Amino acid sequence: MAAIIVTILLTLDQLTKGLVERFLGPGESIVVISDFFQIRMSKNTGAAWGFLSGVSWGIHILSLLSFLMSLLIIYWIKGTEDKKARLVMALILAGSLGNLIDRVRIGAVTDFLMFNFGSYYFPSFNVADMCITIGAGLLILFAIIDKHFVNNLLRIDDTVSTPGADDDAA
Repeated sequence: MAAIIVTILLTLDQLTKGLVERFLGPGESIVVISDFFQIRMSKNTGAAWGFLSGVSWGIHILSLLSFLMSLLIIYWIKGTEDKKARLVMALILAGSLGNLIDRVRIGAVTDFLMFNFGSYYFPSFNVADMCITIGAGLLILFAIIDKHFVNNLLRIDDTVSTPGADDDAA
């Protein structure tokens, strides 16, 4: 099921980015809700909110970290039967792969969803970013409300054995 979720979300991410790249040029936008929400293509050569965007080697470091993290997430997904853990990891994996594909394909991540609140403009983002954010949010929520969640995610046996319980009584 995790593979299906990743495939659907990755396809949605790449499809939406492709449509924006095809139909909007630099500086062009589509106003969806006046003074609140618009679709405007931008290229982010860094990480979240442009972190490392001015550094020439930044894209290579980000791509390598994203690739290694994706491998680790696949390992976690394959190793757990916990449905919540699989969902969380599938969301994060889909987002990570979606942005990694952009970095490899064009050397930057295509962002296009822009919200503003008065004169404040929230940093633009995309479907992959939403997947990562929702996955991270659920990870935190499940870790707080379910004491076994992190153990299931990390495949830690949380059964506690009592010292001497296995000893035969004489």
